[in-house]
Amino acid sequence: MKKVRIGFWGMDSILEFVTIAGKCKEKMELMNGDCIVNAKSLLSVLSLVTAEAVELIIQEESCDSLLNRLDLYVEHGRLLGGKNIVF
Repeated sequence: MKKVRIGFWGMDSILEFVTIAGKCKEKMELMNGDCIVNAKSLLSVLSLVTAEAVELIIQEESCDSLLNRLDLYVEHGRLLGGKNIVF
């Protein structure tokens, strides 16, 4: 399992994120506080999104290509604050 902070910067970024997530075989969830939602569901992601970074949880160990595609979201998560931890 890997966790990384990501951020969104508008509706287009959310739509693109869900599109990327939907094309991947990895199970992904987004977490903000106590709330955990399916990262592949647009309505779920919209219900969770705040002005803060959220934590992306990927249930696969080998997901480097996915993280490369989500690099802009990871960078935006850094800009929103908080340490970016990948483990």
